[in-house]
Amino acid sequence: MSETAVFEVADGRKLAWTEFGVREGAPVVAFHGSPGSSYDFASVSEPAVDAGVRLIAVDRPGYGLSTFDPARSYQSFASDVRELVDHLGLDRFAVIGHSSGGPNAAGCARFLGDRLSACAIVSGPAPPEAGITKREVMLQNRIAQRLQVMAPRLMSALWGMGLRQAQRRPDKALEYMRRTLPAGDVAVLERPDIAAGLRVAFARPVSRTAGHAAVQDIHLERKPWGYRLRDIAARVHVWHGDADRNVVVENGRYQAKEIPGSTLHEVAHAGHWLMYGRFAEILDSVTA
Repeated sequence: MSETAVFEVADGRKLAWTEFGVREGAPVVAFHGSPGSSYDFASVSEPAVDAGVRLIAVDRPGYGLSTFDPARSYQSFASDVRELVDHLGLDRFAVIGHSSGGPNAAGCARFLGDRLSACAIVSGPAPPEAGITKREVMLQNRIAQRLQVMAPRLMSALWGMGLRQAQRRPDKALEYMRRTLPAGDVAVLERPDIAAGLRVAFARPVSRTAGHAAVQDIHLERKPWGYRLRDIAARVHVWHGDADRNVVVENGRYQAKEIPGSTLHEVAHAGHWLMYGRFAEILDSVTA
């Protein structure tokens, strides 16, 4: 399976998703990082098939084919997800969120706990009250995050330009990543299956609002999230690499400490691209 579909949520916006894996498999709803799209999960379609999982990857508002939502919050996106699973006729499902998708997965665990079988937060940021220093974050990421707060229009334009360049020249985008990412992440990108999936994701049409959505993600992460981690009652697995230089491991440790009954999977020598290197295990954690 590899199909993108669109439907209208209650307020008239379009919400898009792409399915990978097995149509009759255990349903797992997946949220990409920032910037990104549902096709970020093309690289892990084979593990989904092997696990017998129906992987439902969602374009968050503003990305892919989903309409930008200027009023988006983690709770409103959880409502979008509820409408989607109702549309698909799913009663129970699991969620996985990678990077900026992490707070959205945690939001579903908080607001859709009655429907969730499990949740995995993979390399996701902690809420601002955690007070985690960014000293160990890569310099280019620190600069980009600061500009997204100080000059959001500029960063929105820069994100859009970068995404269009990657679409035109996916191989050059991969080469840039190899030059700038830590060694552990580069090792994951060198895998032929991962590189092939990323080329597919880069080559997809770029939404005109993707840059706005990327800036919005950072703003949502930096302000109060609208829920407390300690109020999550769903079964949660927190996955984080101790060599992550995009979202340092202290973020995962904090979330695992705050979410009642959660399980921390701290992976030695793994970086931010842990999801691609360990996706089979991550799927197992939410479907076992």
